[in-house]
Amino acid sequence: MRFARDRWTTRRMALAVTVAGVVVAGGVTSAMAVDRGPEATKIGDLFLCISNSTHLTTQVWSFTVCPNGSSKYVLPQASGTTGATGAQGVPGAQGVPGAQGSTGAAGAAGTGAVGATGSQGPVGDAGATGLQGPTGDKGASGMLNAFYATAYYNAGDTNSGAIATVACDATGTGFTAIAGGVQVLGLDATANSRNTPVSSSFPGRMDWTTNAPKADRLDGWIVQFGGAAGQNPEKVKVWALCLPTTDIPVHQTFVQN
Repeated sequence: MRFARDRWTTRRMALAVTVAGVVVAGGVTSAMAVDRGPEATKIGDLFLCISNSTHLTTQVWSFTVCPNGSSKYVLPQASGTTGATGAQGVPGAQGVPGAQGSTGAAGAAGTGAVGATGSQGPVGDAGATGLQGPTGDKGASGMLNAFYATAYYNAGDTNSGAIATVACDATGTGFTAIAGGVQVLGLDATANSRNTPVSSSFPGRMDWTTNAPKADRLDGWIVQFGGAAGQNPEKVKVWALCLPTTDIPVHQTFVQN
């Protein structure tokens, strides 16, 4: 504080001459600046005590009382020039982490683009054998709706070379004879003793215009007796076991060339 008062005392003496000149010229300055420097400590505002009679000027502090017969004037101080920026201070310690913020709202669900089709994977191993399935229902009999057809030649004139036939149906052809034969009845009680041989017995139908079997017809039975037997069968009955189907094929399994 001693240093500051001495500095202002020195300046007071220098200002006294200047201010006194202003007062003698007929006025008191209203704006005077004192540069205290950036490091100076303000101890009070500077005032002037001017004698009303002699115009003697004395510098005083704001808390100093002027002598009797003097007026006290304030001496405004202009701001000093801005000092140089000080060196960067040492960074402060790391602050305590703040509290966890609340969870934000969920974003809208996005749909990605469909990826490209992958390549064909390797063939997997064969699976284990499955369990035996349940037994199926019993199928229909292959002989369903089968029947016997008969043709009775009872005129008593069948000779030993005759051809006799029977049709599964008198008007339709949608049948197949799967078996057949002939029964010799004769004319008397000794008919069963007639041993007339049969030279042919097979499924088919006769074309009587040519005395030959019709092609691809299996809907009846044909028999022919042996012509050299010399004993006529007289009365005969031709039998055929028929099925109402035409799906039975013919497979030739042997031919002698």
